[in-house]
Amino acid sequence: MRRVMIILCLSLALSGCVKALPFKLDLPLPLRKPVTGRVAVQEGAVTLRAPDGFCVDPGSTRDGPEGAFVLWGSCAAIGGDARAPKPAQKALLSATIGPESPDPVETAFDSYERFFKTRAGRAALARSGKAQDVEILAVKREEQRLLLKISDHSAPTTAPVDPVYWREITGVRGHVSALSVLPLAGSGLPDETQLDLLSAFDETIREAN
Repeated sequence: MRRVMIILCLSLALSGCVKALPFKLDLPLPLRKPVTGRVAVQEGAVTLRAPDGFCVDPGSTRDGPEGAFVLWGSCAAIGGDARAPKPAQKALLSATIGPESPDPVETAFDSYERFFKTRAGRAALARSGKAQDVEILAVKREEQRLLLKISDHSAPTTAPVDPVYWREITGVRGHVSALSVLPLAGSGLPDETQLDLLSAFDETIREAN
């Protein structure tokens, strides 16, 4: 189980990439290249795809031996084309793919939940790395998913996202993975909408794999 916790911590460490968002979502950017909602990571072992209207931000993508991190925003904002699709929800999506787990991820949900409630677990979730900056507001569990409502007070003021968001811990092709819905600052996106979007995100990824 210690190995599983190490894998999980490595995965969560990558998710800090979102603290340096490279674009403003309310302003179109100059067109960099064609946009897509799909990307393959971990040497093609895992395919990630977001719901319609969300496209990969290539500047935020990280992929290496320790795992992968991918951020999605509005296709219109990412591509700098106001005619491109836009999601109905004012949010970013992120996926963090860790190394392969030695056991099915869902068999460790009890351990994950206990871990996240510890000081070390909250520090792993915090963008600042400081446990006091994170509070676990709610936990939901399903057969294949552990859902966490998180308040991260260390979220930098320069990032256009609210400090409170939902994150899912799950397995994707044997890899410990974290999927997140990150509401844009001031969007007032209710929990039900966030959870529906997170479920749709989970479904598109499972269909792609």
